[in-house]
Amino acid sequence: MRSAAVNLPGAELGSINSILRATARRHDVRNFAGPLSIKSVIDGTVSWNIGRREVAVDERSFLVLNDGEPYSMEIDSIRPVTTCCVFFERGFVEDVYRDFTGSDRRLEFFSSLYMRDDRILPRMQLIHRSGKTSSLWLDQQFLLLARDLLLLHGEARRQIERLPAVRESTRTEAFKRLSRGREFMHANLDQSLTLERIARAAGVSTYHFHRLFVRAFRESPHAYLTRLRLDRARWLISTQDRPLVEICSEVGFESLGSFSTLFRRKFGMSPGTFRRSSK
Repeated sequence: MRSAAVNLPGAELGSINSILRATARRHDVRNFAGPLSIKSVIDGTVSWNIGRREVAVDERSFLVLNDGEPYSMEIDSIRPVTTCCVFFERGFVEDVYRDFTGSDRRLEFFSSLYMRDDRILPRMQLIHRSGKTSSLWLDQQFLLLARDLLLLHGEARRQIERLPAVRESTRTEAFKRLSRGREFMHANLDQSLTLERIARAAGVSTYHFHRLFVRAFRESPHAYLTRLRLDRARWLISTQDRPLVEICSEVGFESLGSFSTLFRRKFGMSPGTFRRSSK
Protein backbone atom coordinates (compact mmCIF):
# COMPACT_ATOMS: atom_id res chain seq x y z
CA MET A 1 0.00 0.00 0.00
CA ARG A 2 1.40 3.39 -0.99
CA SER A 3 0.91 6.36 1.33
CA ALA A 4 -2.27 8.39 0.84
CA ALA A 5 -2.24 11.41 -1.47
CA VAL A 6 -4.10 14.73 -1.57
CA ASN A 7 -5.94 16.24 -4.57
CA LEU A 8 -4.93 13.70 -7.22
CA PRO A 9 -6.17 14.14 -10.82
CA GLY A 10 -9.43 12.32 -11.48
CA ALA A 11 -7.81 9.75 -13.75
CA GLU A 12 -5.57 8.55 -10.88
CA LEU A 13 -8.32 8.11 -8.29
CA GLY A 14 -8.54 4.49 -7.21
CA SER A 15 -4.85 3.80 -7.75
CA ILE A 16 -4.06 5.01 -4.24
CA ASN A 17 -5.98 6.20 -1.17
CA SER A 18 -6.60 9.89 -1.72
CA ILE A 19 -8.34 12.98 -0.39
CA LEU A 20 -9.94 15.74 -2.44
CA ARG A 21 -10.44 19.03 -0.61
CA ALA A 22 -12.00 21.96 -2.45
CA THR A 23 -13.68 25.32 -1.90
CA ALA A 24 -15.55 26.86 -4.83
CA ARG A 25 -18.60 28.82 -5.90
CA ARG A 26 -18.81 26.91 -9.17
CA HIS A 27 -17.73 23.40 -9.98
CA ASP A 28 -19.20 20.46 -11.85
CA VAL A 29 -18.50 16.77 -12.44
CA ARG A 30 -20.27 14.82 -15.20
CA ASN A 31 -20.83 11.05 -15.22
CA PHE A 32 -17.71 10.15 -13.29
CA ALA A 33 -17.38 6.52 -12.20
CA GLY A 34 -14.73 6.56 -9.51
CA PRO A 35 -13.65 4.10 -6.83
CA LEU A 36 -15.40 3.49 -3.50
CA SER A 37 -15.69 6.93 -1.90
CA ILE A 38 -17.17 8.99 0.93
CA LYS A 39 -18.48 12.48 0.15
CA SER A 40 -18.82 15.13 2.85
CA VAL A 41 -19.56 18.86 2.85
CA ILE A 42 -17.79 21.07 5.36
CA ASP A 43 -19.72 24.24 4.57
CA GLY A 44 -22.85 24.49 2.41
CA THR A 45 -24.97 21.95 0.58
CA VAL A 46 -24.12 19.94 -2.55
CA SER A 47 -26.40 17.68 -4.60
CA TRP A 48 -24.96 14.55 -6.13
CA ASN A 49 -26.95 12.88 -8.92
CA ILE A 50 -26.71 9.08 -9.01
CA GLY A 51 -28.83 7.64 -11.79
CA ARG A 52 -32.25 9.19 -11.24
CA ARG A 53 -31.59 10.02 -7.60
CA GLU A 54 -30.68 13.48 -6.36
CA VAL A 55 -28.88 13.28 -3.02
CA ALA A 56 -28.35 16.50 -1.05
CA VAL A 57 -25.37 16.43 1.32
CA ASP A 58 -24.81 19.11 3.95
CA GLU A 59 -22.57 19.54 6.99
CA ARG A 60 -24.57 17.01 8.99
CA SER A 61 -24.55 14.09 6.55
CA PHE A 62 -22.29 12.07 4.28
CA LEU A 63 -22.69 10.00 1.12
CA VAL A 64 -21.15 6.59 0.35
CA LEU A 65 -20.73 5.59 -3.31
CA ASN A 66 -19.59 2.21 -4.62
CA ASP A 67 -16.69 1.53 -6.94
CA GLY A 68 -17.70 2.13 -10.54
CA GLU A 69 -20.99 3.89 -9.71
CA PRO A 70 -21.37 6.91 -12.06
CA TYR A 71 -22.36 10.23 -10.53
CA SER A 72 -22.61 13.90 -11.40
CA MET A 73 -22.54 16.97 -9.18
CA GLU A 74 -22.71 20.73 -9.66
CA ILE A 75 -21.93 23.67 -7.40
CA ASP A 76 -23.39 27.04 -8.38
CA SER A 77 -23.53 29.12 -5.21
CA ILE A 78 -23.22 32.74 -4.09
CA ARG A 79 -21.30 31.62 -1.02
CA PRO A 80 -18.21 29.40 -1.35
CA VAL A 81 -18.95 25.71 -0.73
CA THR A 82 -16.32 23.50 0.87
CA THR A 83 -16.17 19.74 0.30
CA CYS A 84 -13.96 16.95 1.56
CA CYS A 85 -14.11 13.58 -0.18
CA VAL A 86 -12.04 10.44 0.28
CA PHE A 87 -11.43 7.87 -2.46
CA PHE A 88 -10.19 4.42 -1.50
CA GLU A 89 -7.57 2.50 -3.42
CA ARG A 90 -9.38 -0.32 -5.21
CA GLY A 91 -9.24 -3.45 -3.07
CA PHE A 92 -8.07 -1.58 0.05
CA VAL A 93 -11.29 -1.88 2.08
CA GLU A 94 -11.69 -5.51 1.01
CA ASP A 95 -8.16 -6.23 2.31
CA VAL A 96 -9.05 -4.61 5.64
CA TYR A 97 -12.23 -6.70 5.76
CA ARG A 98 -10.26 -9.87 5.06
CA ASP A 99 -7.77 -9.06 7.81
CA PHE A 100 -10.60 -8.13 10.17
CA THR A 101 -12.80 -11.19 9.63
CA GLY A 102 -10.75 -13.79 7.77
CA SER A 103 -13.54 -13.92 5.16
CA ASP A 104 -13.18 -13.61 1.38
CA ARG A 105 -16.85 -12.65 0.94
CA ARG A 106 -17.41 -10.09 -1.81
CA LEU A 107 -18.37 -6.68 -0.43
CA GLU A 108 -20.91 -4.33 -1.95
CA PHE A 109 -21.68 -1.28 0.12
CA PHE A 110 -25.04 0.45 0.18
CA SER A 111 -24.75 3.64 -1.82
CA SER A 112 -26.74 5.96 0.37
CA LEU A 113 -26.88 9.16 2.36
CA TYR A 114 -26.31 8.86 6.10
CA MET A 115 -27.01 11.26 8.94
CA ARG A 116 -24.16 12.44 11.12
CA ASP A 117 -22.66 9.58 13.12
CA ASP A 118 -20.01 9.37 15.85
CA ARG A 119 -17.36 7.83 13.62
CA ILE A 120 -17.19 8.60 9.91
CA LEU A 121 -18.32 12.23 9.67
CA PRO A 122 -16.18 13.46 12.60
CA ARG A 123 -13.19 11.73 11.00
CA MET A 124 -13.91 13.35 7.64
CA GLN A 125 -14.05 16.75 9.33
CA LEU A 126 -10.79 16.01 11.17
CA ILE A 127 -9.10 15.08 7.89
CA HIS A 128 -10.28 18.35 6.36
CA ARG A 129 -9.07 20.45 9.30
CA SER A 130 -5.72 18.71 9.47
CA GLY A 131 -4.20 20.50 6.47
CA LYS A 132 -0.72 19.17 5.74
CA THR A 133 -0.03 16.11 7.86
CA SER A 134 2.37 13.19 7.85
CA SER A 135 1.86 10.26 5.50
CA LEU A 136 1.71 7.94 8.49
CA TRP A 137 -1.17 9.90 10.02
CA LEU A 138 -3.13 9.88 6.74
CA ASP A 139 -2.57 6.14 6.30
CA GLN A 140 -3.95 5.60 9.78
CA GLN A 141 -7.06 7.66 9.00
CA PHE A 142 -7.78 5.55 5.93
CA LEU A 143 -7.45 2.36 7.96
CA LEU A 144 -9.87 3.75 10.54
CA LEU A 145 -12.28 4.93 7.85
CA ALA A 146 -12.21 1.47 6.27
CA ARG A 147 -13.00 -0.07 9.66
CA ASP A 148 -15.82 2.43 10.24
CA LEU A 149 -17.24 1.79 6.78
CA LEU A 150 -17.31 -1.93 7.54
CA LEU A 151 -19.11 -1.24 10.82
CA LEU A 152 -21.64 0.91 8.94
CA HIS A 153 -22.12 -1.90 6.44
CA GLY A 154 -22.76 -4.34 9.29
CA GLU A 155 -25.38 -2.01 10.79
CA ALA A 156 -27.14 -1.82 7.42
CA ARG A 157 -27.12 -5.62 7.16
CA ARG A 158 -28.78 -5.88 10.57
CA GLN A 159 -31.43 -3.38 9.49
CA ILE A 160 -32.07 -5.46 6.39
CA GLU A 161 -32.50 -8.60 8.50
CA ARG A 162 -35.36 -6.91 10.37
CA LEU A 163 -37.42 -6.61 7.19
CA PRO A 164 -40.23 -9.17 6.71
CA ALA A 165 -39.30 -11.11 3.59
CA VAL A 166 -37.98 -14.63 3.06
CA ARG A 167 -35.51 -13.86 0.29
CA GLU A 168 -32.45 -11.74 1.08
CA SER A 169 -32.63 -10.07 -2.34
CA THR A 170 -36.17 -8.89 -1.59
CA ARG A 171 -35.13 -7.47 1.78
CA THR A 172 -32.12 -5.75 0.22
CA GLU A 173 -34.25 -4.13 -2.48
CA ALA A 174 -36.74 -2.94 0.15
CA PHE A 175 -33.88 -1.43 2.17
CA LYS A 176 -32.61 0.45 -0.89
CA ARG A 177 -36.09 1.90 -1.42
CA LEU A 178 -36.30 2.97 2.23
CA SER A 179 -32.94 4.67 1.85
CA ARG A 180 -34.27 6.59 -1.15
CA GLY A 181 -37.12 7.79 1.04
CA ARG A 182 -34.64 9.06 3.62
CA GLU A 183 -32.62 10.80 0.90
CA PHE A 184 -35.80 12.49 -0.34
CA MET A 185 -36.44 13.82 3.16
CA HIS A 186 -32.89 15.18 3.40
CA ALA A 187 -33.21 16.94 0.03
CA ASN A 188 -36.60 18.54 0.80
CA LEU A 189 -36.39 19.71 4.41
CA ASP A 190 -37.87 23.11 3.57
CA GLN A 191 -41.02 21.62 2.03
CA SER A 192 -44.25 20.37 3.55
CA LEU A 193 -43.72 16.63 3.21
CA THR A 194 -46.46 14.03 3.38
CA LEU A 195 -46.01 10.33 3.88
CA GLU A 196 -47.49 9.80 0.43
CA ARG A 197 -44.86 12.02 -1.25
CA ILE A 198 -41.99 10.32 0.56
CA ALA A 199 -43.32 6.83 -0.21
CA ARG A 200 -43.78 7.76 -3.87
CA ALA A 201 -40.14 8.90 -4.04
CA ALA A 202 -39.15 5.54 -2.55
CA GLY A 203 -41.29 3.66 -5.07
CA VAL A 204 -43.53 1.80 -2.60
CA SER A 205 -47.03 2.20 -1.23
CA THR A 206 -47.62 4.52 1.73
CA TYR A 207 -48.61 1.64 4.03
CA HIS A 208 -45.61 -0.52 3.16
CA PHE A 209 -43.16 2.37 3.39
CA HIS A 210 -44.29 3.28 6.91
CA ARG A 211 -44.37 -0.33 8.09
CA LEU A 212 -40.96 -1.24 6.65
CA PHE A 213 -39.35 2.03 7.76
CA VAL A 214 -40.31 1.39 11.38
CA ARG A 215 -39.10 -2.22 11.16
CA ALA A 216 -35.72 -1.30 9.66
CA PHE A 217 -34.86 1.91 11.50
CA ARG A 218 -36.93 1.53 14.70
CA GLU A 219 -38.53 4.93 14.40
CA SER A 220 -41.34 6.34 12.27
CA PRO A 221 -40.69 8.48 9.18
CA HIS A 222 -42.24 11.42 11.07
CA ALA A 223 -39.85 10.95 14.02
CA TYR A 224 -36.87 10.65 11.67
CA LEU A 225 -37.84 13.79 9.73
CA THR A 226 -38.41 15.79 12.92
CA ARG A 227 -35.04 14.69 14.29
CA LEU A 228 -33.39 15.59 11.00
CA ARG A 229 -34.98 19.06 10.97
CA LEU A 230 -34.07 19.80 14.58
CA ASP A 231 -30.49 18.64 14.09
CA ARG A 232 -30.16 20.85 11.01
CA ALA A 233 -31.71 23.80 12.86
CA ARG A 234 -29.31 23.41 15.78
CA TRP A 235 -26.38 23.44 13.36
CA LEU A 236 -27.62 26.58 11.60
CA ILE A 237 -28.31 28.40 14.88
CA SER A 238 -24.82 27.63 16.17
CA THR A 239 -23.00 28.61 12.96
CA GLN A 240 -25.07 31.41 11.39
CA ASP A 241 -26.32 34.70 12.78
CA ARG A 242 -29.68 34.62 10.98
CA PRO A 243 -33.17 35.30 12.37
CA LEU A 244 -34.65 32.26 14.08
CA VAL A 245 -37.85 32.58 12.08
CA GLU A 246 -35.82 32.29 8.87
CA ILE A 247 -34.03 29.15 10.09
CA CYS A 248 -37.36 27.72 11.29
CA SER A 249 -38.80 28.10 7.78
CA GLU A 250 -35.68 26.75 6.06
CA VAL A 251 -35.84 23.46 7.93
CA GLY A 252 -39.55 22.99 7.27
CA PHE A 253 -41.37 24.05 10.45
CA GLU A 254 -44.56 25.97 9.79
CA SER A 255 -44.55 28.07 12.98
CA LEU A 256 -41.85 29.42 15.28
CA GLY A 257 -43.94 28.37 18.29
CA SER A 258 -44.08 24.67 17.41
CA PHE A 259 -40.42 24.74 16.39
CA SER A 260 -39.40 26.28 19.74
CA THR A 261 -41.44 23.72 21.68
CA LEU A 262 -39.87 20.76 19.87
CA PHE A 263 -36.38 22.27 20.10
CA ARG A 264 -36.70 22.77 23.86
CA ARG A 265 -38.08 19.24 24.31
CA LYS A 266 -35.13 17.68 22.45
CA PHE A 267 -32.22 19.88 23.54
CA GLY A 268 -33.39 21.14 26.94
CA MET A 269 -33.39 24.85 26.07
CA SER A 270 -35.07 27.28 23.70
CA PRO A 271 -33.47 28.13 20.33
CA GLY A 272 -32.62 31.63 21.61
CA THR A 273 -30.94 30.32 24.76
CA PHE A 274 -29.02 27.75 22.71
CA ARG A 275 -27.76 30.50 20.38
CA ARG A 276 -26.53 32.60 23.31
CA SER A 277 -24.84 29.61 24.95
CA SER A 278 -23.06 28.57 21.73
CA LYS A 279 -21.34 31.92 21.17
